[in-house]
Amino acid sequence: MKNLLRKNPLAIIIIIGLLLLGIISAVILIYRQNTVEIELRIAPASATVLIDGKKYQNGTFRIKPGTYTIKIEKEGFTTKEYQFNTDTTKKIYDYILQTDGSYSWYLNHSEDAELLTSIGDYEANLEATAYNDKHKIVYSLPIIYANYDKDYNYTEYRIDGGSFDGCNTDFCLKVTDTTGGNLDNAKQKIKDAGFNPDDYQILYQYTPIIPLD
Repeated sequence: MKNLLRKNPLAIIIIIGLLLLGIISAVILIYRQNTVEIELRIAPASATVLIDGKKYQNGTFRIKPGTYTIKIEKEGFTTKEYQFNTDTTKKIYDYILQTDGSYSWYLNHSEDAELLTSIGDYEANLEATAYNDKHKIVYSLPIIYANYDKDYNYTEYRIDGGSFDGCNTDFCLKVTDTTGGNLDNAKQKIKDAGFNPDDYQILYQYTPIIPLD
């Protein structure tokens, strides 16, 4: 064995190095399998962020799965404290506001202002996605029908979705009919798109085409 070590020292070093690399890789793999990655983006960046009492900064890190308490605080700002669960939360984008109700800090700190804007955009996208997922028909809208039949009779109407005047909920369908008498046709188009028109409040508006002088 000693002779082998003397004759092949480089080979032994390589083998030991590979063994160590394998051990390190195994440890990293086990660690990653037992943790989840969390992305933290908090404004202002100088705020103190505590997760179960441990301080964190903006960026990504890994923690064990579970429920945690996050606390965001900064002198002159209103403190936020709440719980999150890693099963449903992988990104924590949040901000705190000044106790005097103003935005003077953000107005005077451009980097924090950009951070606040990015957080606002993220929250707006989440709200829009949640709204669209709740009202899946929006992915098929608008439905526009404009056609001449064999006798050259023209029919035109469109179906839109959203919150309109006269809508009793946060979402209605609106049929804008430019040639008249197409409400039933519009309901059939809704069925053709894979949805039940009876599931929606449908607003009907007849807006005739005004001929040019």
